[in-house]
Amino acid sequence: MMDFTMRRQVCVEEENGISKLPEHVMDSILERLPLQDIIRTSILSKKWRYKWTTMKAVVFDEQISNKLAENGAFGRHGFTRVINQVLLLHKGSSISKFYLYIPNMFLDSFQEVDQWIFFLSTKGVEDLTIANSIQLYQLPSCLFSCLELRKLELGKCIFCWPELGS
Repeated sequence: MMDFTMRRQVCVEEENGISKLPEHVMDSILERLPLQDIIRTSILSKKWRYKWTTMKAVVFDEQISNKLAENGAFGRHGFTRVINQVLLLHKGSSISKFYLYIPNMFLDSFQEVDQWIFFLSTKGVEDLTIANSIQLYQLPSCLFSCLELRKLELGKCIFCWPELGS
């Protein structure tokens, strides 16, 4: 019985045409999907299981951010916890695009957002959008360490320029 089950599983894996796609085609498919669907592709096969962890574009748009922020969906701090997990599990060498919509919700502070920007500064972010719908957010100085940054879009964010010579 066990042998039959294992053989059947191997056959299903071999018959799965989506698993035979070239890497660049898989990447192209994932680039066109919303984040929650990208993560869902991990059940397609072993080859797809962790493919989402190497994505170069990480987008928390208004729809997914509002869903994460809903009280009870993932607990009071579900929004920040899920984003922390996605970034923690990211194994790619770079994240070229990061889009973050911060919904109208209670945040204890922007400390997590500061940490995400620091993380992105180490991942070579080129395109960064922070669409903030709550109180003004003072951007951290580590934003100036994003050396590959080419496009920056901000909503309800302010800069405090670093002091020279200190």
